[in-house]
Amino acid sequence: MATNTIAPGQIKTGPGIIRYAPLGTTIPTFTAATSKITGTWTNWLDVGATDEGMTYTESTDTSDITVAESLYPVRTVTTGKTGRVAFTMNHLSDLNWKLAMNGGTITTSGTGATKLNTYVPPLVGAEVRVMLAFQSLEDDEVIVWPQVFNVGSVEVARGTYETKAGLPCEFAVELPDPAVLTTPYKRWTSGPLAQGV
Repeated sequence: MATNTIAPGQIKTGPGIIRYAPLGTTIPTFTAATSKITGTWTNWLDVGATDEGMTYTESTDTSDITVAESLYPVRTVTTGKTGRVAFTMNHLSDLNWKLAMNGGTITTSGTGATKLNTYVPPLVGAEVRVMLAFQSLEDDEVIVWPQVFNVGSVEVARGTYETKAGLPCEFAVELPDPAVLTTPYKRWTSGPLAQGV
């Protein structure tokens, strides 16, 4: 009787830490120690709590090349690729609002109890891209997307007392400046996730 080899360390649950930074921010230099990934996240900010963590979706569009003499395609070619990073931020901070709206400006007057922030959204064409990153709670996986743009609808519900407000985002993954990275994302793993080659 055939049996599966089960690797419990490769079965993952739970959320992690979602970070963002301006385009061109240095990606940490990662190392592994005791099966944990370490790196210094200089100038990266955490989005904080989310509704259901983060979901990364990658889609491939294809087209079949056919000939009259075969019922099967002779080749399947890639015609397009898309990636999406989606999450809903529960911290309605000024900086998270700015992240969801693809930029804008925040001006501050006063200090302490008299501090007042004013946010102005970007006009069409003045939106900005950012960098995103995910780090697992076990510190054994890190993914960095060096250029993303929020293409989702931002709907902030303020309803009944038990209705939790959030800032939903769906970031489109773009091909970054090759001086930063030559691929749409990069993934680092350690411990049970790191496979032999």
